[in-house]
Amino acid sequence: MIFFTENLQSQISTAYYGFSHSSSASGSSNNGLTSATASSSAYQIKQDFPNSSDGLYWISNNNINGGIPFQIYADMTTDGGGWTLIMKNSSKYGWNYSNAIALNTTIPFSNTSDVISTSTANYSIIQWADYIKRSDSGFQYMIDATNRNSYGGIWTANENYSFTNTNSGQTNVTLNTKFGNWNYVSENGLMQRMPWYRNHYGIITLDNGSGNWWGTLITSHHGWNPSPYINNAGGGQSNPNPGIIWYWVR
Repeated sequence: MIFFTENLQSQISTAYYGFSHSSSASGSSNNGLTSATASSSAYQIKQDFPNSSDGLYWISNNNINGGIPFQIYADMTTDGGGWTLIMKNSSKYGWNYSNAIALNTTIPFSNTSDVISTSTANYSIIQWADYIKRSDSGFQYMIDATNRNSYGGIWTANENYSFTNTNSGQTNVTLNTKFGNWNYVSENGLMQRMPWYRNHYGIITLDNGSGNWWGTLITSHHGWNPSPYINNAGGGQSNPNPGIIWYWVR
């Protein structure tokens, strides 16, 4: 859908996932550096402004907060950048089924140091990720733990998958980049599926739902730090208590 205005002769807006993207002769529109220049995602900012660096940006979407711009944290470096942080878990306390997809949505971080710290607040905007992803299918998600770009990887979802899906059936995913030395292991580690939303101790999890719930990103159980992650790495390096886990979309 294309809109034209009389005031800006060459202005074009594209309606996509509820967001209207426009550009201007000044080159500063939609760079995400202020609420007035909000873009649609970290991915879109990186496409429009390739020199963008890691940090806080403003985005907006008509399906989120009534279109009011809000701040996100963006990784503009890993694998070309364009990643929107949708979850950071560094404490086993305070999570439940409801807030696992929406916690501290007014971002509690001021800089990269806050995002990688184990002492700053937990954070989740998973409920908004379906509006932030770049396409219905073919979008990518990233998981890392303990340290950035460790104990996880980058995956492509090959079908129209949802970040708030409530069953374990979203398994048509491709591992594009592996962070660290691990292999898929049924029940006791990372499994080949997109994380799903479950009313169980393992709330956001890679588990198949039938037994152990290793491979969990968010749990309401207090026995892990912060969540039971990789107990068995299939001959690689296990990491049962990673200390911190991040989840991203582009």
